[in-house]
Amino acid sequence: MPVEPSPNETILAALSLPEDRRLLRDIFGDSRLRLTRTFPEFQNALRTSSCEVVIAESRLCDGSRWTEVLYQMQSTGCPAPLIVADPQADDFLWAEVLNLGGFDLLASPFDPGELLHSVNAACRRYRGAAGQGVR
Repeated sequence: MPVEPSPNETILAALSLPEDRRLLRDIFGDSRLRLTRTFPEFQNALRTSSCEVVIAESRLCDGSRWTEVLYQMQSTGCPAPLIVADPQADDFLWAEVLNLGGFDLLASPFDPGELLHSVNAACRRYRGAAGQGVR
């Protein structure tokens, strides 16, 4: 059974690939999903929304990288786990994501089962951190 974002939290995603955006909407609905395409849109959404999980492409359509998303999250104190999406999703990028503080790397376009597994694990980590007062 999927772990749903809690009522006051959202999944914040910086994605441009239509298939990935559509799949997120199909799985999680619009009520707790905040979709952005560019880094400035992401920055604005991060300032105005509480999020439980962040999903970002490795390279956003405006040329920004996932590391900028991560550093923005860190500088604003956002405790949400970051899942990075990349068409290649190779071992080198996976190691980089984990070493710099990201949560997971998924191949894009998303496989629905892998997406659900990663988001569920990220929600559990977020809620565990929140329960320990880290949030």
